[in-house]
Amino acid sequence: MRSLGGPTKAAAARPAILPLGNPGRTHAAGRDRNFIEPLARGLSVLQAFTPKDRWLGNLEVAARVNLPSATVNRLLKSLARLGYLSFSPQYRQYQLAAPVLALGYAAVANSNLRQLMRSHMQGLADRLNVFVTLGQRDRLDIVLLEICHSNSSLVTLRLEQGVRVPIAETAMGWALMAALPDDERDYLLTHIKQKYGERWAVVKHNIERAFAQIRRTGYCASLGAWRLEITTAAVPLIPADRSTALVLGCASAGPYLPMSRIMREIGPALVSLSKQMCKELPNSET
Repeated sequence: MRSLGGPTKAAAARPAILPLGNPGRTHAAGRDRNFIEPLARGLSVLQAFTPKDRWLGNLEVAARVNLPSATVNRLLKSLARLGYLSFSPQYRQYQLAAPVLALGYAAVANSNLRQLMRSHMQGLADRLNVFVTLGQRDRLDIVLLEICHSNSSLVTLRLEQGVRVPIAETAMGWALMAALPDDERDYLLTHIKQKYGERWAVVKHNIERAFAQIRRTGYCASLGAWRLEITTAAVPLIPADRSTALVLGCASAGPYLPMSRIMREIGPALVSLSKQMCKELPNSET
């Protein structure tokens, strides 16, 4: 197995989600005759807006997506005319509009996987008294799609739907990368290396250690690697048709989730649930 390789065989071909803010300028996209660069740029502009942003101006968006401000200006105006952005003459800035929210709700409503997972996740959260999360990759992040927690838990974590966590520094990211096809994982790792620069050696070591743990046990764990107060264990969740790549995790405050408990209880429970869900969802996104 190659260095930084994962525990599973390459999945059936599916388009990789380009991880950079400027997807139109990647060499991978340049070789694909079916890649529509203006569309990719428009989507990257929409992705520049985060839950923390109410209003963003031209220069802020341009910096985030690494595109010329003149290009971003045209994209912003086009998206506003289509109704995906709202423009404030007072602030001379933009914010996401209702049609974007409608797309998000449609994606959630039409996902068989999330609907079926929700009850299973809540059952696991109640039984183990932890936060149970479901995530999917968006470029170099994992986006939390679903979060369930036990009503009897006294622990509170600042986790909610739509929160992004770095794929390179979290158990959820490591678990998902381990299950990706070789070419998609290598593509990701190339850009992770570029992003982290001098920190790459440490990041690489943590990723390799997580991949090795998944090969041995089926899950990996992070003891405060991303946020010191949070411990997380995670497993990849790949439906039988390999139409998507998701990750299932358990999280709690460090003192409530020591490694001994992860090895004895949390990890095996995640692996068991992941296997169950993969059998129940042979065609997850149909």
